[in-house]
Amino acid sequence: MRPPLKLLVLVLAVLLAGCGGDGDDEEEATGTETAAAEAPSFELRIGPVLPLTGDLASFGPSQAEAARVAVDRIRQALTAKGLADVEVTLLDVEDDGGRSQAGVEGATKFVQTDDVNVLLGTMASSVTIPIAESVTIPNEVVQITPTSTAPEITDIEDDGYLWRILSSDTLQGSALVDAAADAFGNDATINVGARNDAFGTALKQLFEQGWEDGGGTIGASVTWNPEAATFDTEAGQLAGGNPDGWVIIDFPETFAKVGPALVRAGGWDPAKTFMTEAMRNADELTKIGRQATAGLRGTAPTSEDAPARDAFDQLFERQAKEGTPLTGFEGASFDAVMLAFLAALDAGSSDPAEMKDSLQAVSGPPGTKYTFEQLDQAVQDLLDGKDVDYEGAWGPIDFDDNGDPGSAIYEVWMFDGSEVATQKTFTFAGQD
Repeated sequence: MRPPLKLLVLVLAVLLAGCGGDGDDEEEATGTETAAAEAPSFELRIGPVLPLTGDLASFGPSQAEAARVAVDRIRQALTAKGLADVEVTLLDVEDDGGRSQAGVEGATKFVQTDDVNVLLGTMASSVTIPIAESVTIPNEVVQITPTSTAPEITDIEDDGYLWRILSSDTLQGSALVDAAADAFGNDATINVGARNDAFGTALKQLFEQGWEDGGGTIGASVTWNPEAATFDTEAGQLAGGNPDGWVIIDFPETFAKVGPALVRAGGWDPAKTFMTEAMRNADELTKIGRQATAGLRGTAPTSEDAPARDAFDQLFERQAKEGTPLTGFEGASFDAVMLAFLAALDAGSSDPAEMKDSLQAVSGPPGTKYTFEQLDQAVQDLLDGKDVDYEGAWGPIDFDDNGDPGSAIYEVWMFDGSEVATQKTFTFAGQD
């Protein structure tokens, strides 16, 4: 991953050996020239596309702030190692508003006008995928999504330009099946509802298939347009039939309408309902109201027990802008920025075509394991031509050949009407 830098050093060493010399002054000059030759020089430009409004707006600002905190930590390491010719620039966030058109427009601006090397984003799979297919992949720009989990991302023909920090919902489908079976029994009847987008429909299909394969029954199976003005018809269908439980896949901004419609329909019980990570937000659930949320449970990928989780939480609480909530998912953006930087340093270049080949190397074995707390030493190892294995605030990462993380930890959470708490955690291996 570092041939250009190593080759330069080797050529210089041969030339210096050929020149000879035996004076102290000449030895000092040789040392200076070698050090200068080894020092990389590039600017890594990162463009964040994140939801500041619309769907997932309750998470977007915190993701953006985590990226800023990461860049600050990187700059400290660069100063400590005297790398004055390496610069990391985080541009202002382009708001995708939870909509594909806005996301594509923001990404296009970053690529065509701002010359970014890395696009950070976005959160919703329904926006991430169009950005990848129409902007980053055709323009050969690295894209790292912190939270998009749609299974189809794994199989996109991306030539190594598309990566993600959270695991595919192929794993979360299994997590939902396990959680529902623990709560209702393997042979229970479950009504399933989901938003009609890349995230909702894929996860709904995965759960339904897994549930029936395990001996359970799917009662009502309902999808809805997130842009609809009302959801009374869909709520009536979803609430009916007297099932043993429900699985609902939605975002807070839409469930703020779907939840009350379910309450009005009658027969639905939030305490018998499982949701997913997008709803794991006590502030948003409180806004929706106790009648539609008290007792809700769900599954979510989590960074619980991640190598640098506790240290990152403390760093974020110290350095994030006042009033920025720590939702639990900020480590994903933080790690995305850290990995992009380490990959560029490993490649000796911010050229996406070169750094994309280093992302897998710096994220996993066989290198020495380092968290962001040891970033200075990780930088030195890369300068010395050694391998590093970044251990993240979100998790070990260990990218596979598809750009997916190598494993994932999931939790079952519950909202008691005021707070969200973890009930249990379990680990899944990544997909081949």
